[in-house]
Amino acid sequence: MGPQGSGKGTVGRKLSSHLDLPILEVGKLLRDLPTDDYRYSTINEAMKRGELAPVDKVASILKDRIKEAGYANGFILDGWCRQLEDIKEFDPQPDIVLVLDIPRETSIERITGRRICTSDGKVYNINTLPRELLDECEGELVQREDDTERAVNRRLNDYYSLTKKVLDLYKDKGILKVVDASGLPEEVFRNALFALEGI
Repeated sequence: MGPQGSGKGTVGRKLSSHLDLPILEVGKLLRDLPTDDYRYSTINEAMKRGELAPVDKVASILKDRIKEAGYANGFILDGWCRQLEDIKEFDPQPDIVLVLDIPRETSIERITGRRICTSDGKVYNINTLPRELLDECEGELVQREDDTERAVNRRLNDYYSLTKKVLDLYKDKGILKVVDASGLPEEVFRNALFALEGI
């Protein structure tokens, strides 16, 4: 868990490989939802507005996915339990909750600078990558509709109001670990592994 731009996807994928556990990235699941899926229209419109997708529909996607082969021994979940309502719809019953912590200003800078290559789908950041690396990209770099400053601020407001209650819940259960995510990805990954020691 963590605010937008904290590196949840990056760290989650590294942990998935390191721990040999599948990762469920809610944002990716929603963006990759087939257009003929009965949940597509409602979810897509909410995401375009920078809002959280309807909880019941996202929960049904997650419930369907974990029934598939490969999830019986556990999984890493990125992008769920953002509000208490999420847990009521689908409680993943986590063994540990890692919170990647960064300042609000860092979230805004990272997300609004994010660009997707239309050629290979790679993610770049115009604020942090050297210009020569950006110039090597063969496709057009585009900004996702939900990566504008207005949309990011709306999601951050949700995070700091709604998600705090969830974090307090997991803190009371003794399973919350806070990780400094302000550094480079490899450093954040090391911090995450350190937080997992002894678990």
